[in-house]
Amino acid sequence: MQGCTSRVALTVNPEQIMKRLTTTTGVALLAALVGACSGEVPSAATPSDPELAKGGPAATAGSTAINVGALISGSTASQANGVNDAGDVAGFYETGSEVRPFALVSGSVVALGSGTGLAWGISNGNAAFVVGSAASLPARWNVTTPTAVTLLALTSGQAKGVNSAGAAVGSLGASAAMWLADGTYVPIATPASYTRGEGRGMNDDGLAIFQFAVSASEAAVNRAYLRLASGAPIELPPVGTDVTSFANDLSEVVNGAVYVAGSTQSSDAVSRSVRWTVDALSGSLLATDVLATTGSHGLGVSDAGGIAGFVDIGSFRFSSYLWRGTNVLKLAPPKSGKDPRAWAMSRSGQYVAGQAVIGASRQAVRWTITAP
Repeated sequence: MQGCTSRVALTVNPEQIMKRLTTTTGVALLAALVGACSGEVPSAATPSDPELAKGGPAATAGSTAINVGALISGSTASQANGVNDAGDVAGFYETGSEVRPFALVSGSVVALGSGTGLAWGISNGNAAFVVGSAASLPARWNVTTPTAVTLLALTSGQAKGVNSAGAAVGSLGASAAMWLADGTYVPIATPASYTRGEGRGMNDDGLAIFQFAVSASEAAVNRAYLRLASGAPIELPPVGTDVTSFANDLSEVVNGAVYVAGSTQSSDAVSRSVRWTVDALSGSLLATDVLATTGSHGLGVSDAGGIAGFVDIGSFRFSSYLWRGTNVLKLAPPKSGKDPRAWAMSRSGQYVAGQAVIGASRQAVRWTITAP
């Protein structure tokens, strides 16, 4: 569904415009889950793709990519942060000195509201909801009436994840926040020893992911949490001796379990993609699968457990990937594009959204996955 810490402009450091990442350790997946989702579930063998890490040629997933940014009139740069099963996209674009939210609905770009803001997530359902911020206030839009905006609070903050009922998670100031479908605010307690928090995603079963930190610095110790439908917080730990975990997306509940995509880090500069599998009722950690490629970040997860994300090659170079089965496959940018970053994946796994450098600027991109 959505992205990282607060990304405010398209020109900031890429580490400041991600959903944020998580950590874990590799264990075998339950046989029932493997049987139900074989063909897309990442293997527990922690595959690595050195060509992907180098940014060189790699196996390319059966996919097509479109430059969504080219469809936005007046845009000088853009980014896609969320995508749903209909292929609709949510994101933001620059025009002059302003940043504005947008959605791509049924192939057409629609403006969200009439002022500045950011769009982070989009739900499934008819009609879909988009969440983000409007003039620095947490906001929700209904794509059937995109010019109207529901402000979820009159305090500085943003919403980053939304489900098909319109319930959302995000932040108010430095605190994590949740809103019910009717807009009722639900405060989220910050765990002991942490001082900041934000919600990253929410599914239709009422489970949500949150991120907590000791300071605003990306280099500080961070920790990912899954909030069960009961309200119980479940820590998603880093892998092995790593110190930081980030959660970026979660699936719907499948066979009693939920997948969470993110990253595990030993330091601010060393990251690996991770997928946690958690019992949706008890909160027990069923499995942790890690992509061995150093510099990788897991940003989106499908209901079948596939992971989409990107590899930070260094010097502002990037390569996007789709992790399904035993292979890590490269997602190529649109023609003449380079340095693609995948920020989100649809629940069905058919669509991936993100950005790539096309020409002289970053542009929003949507991939359609055509390989089985």
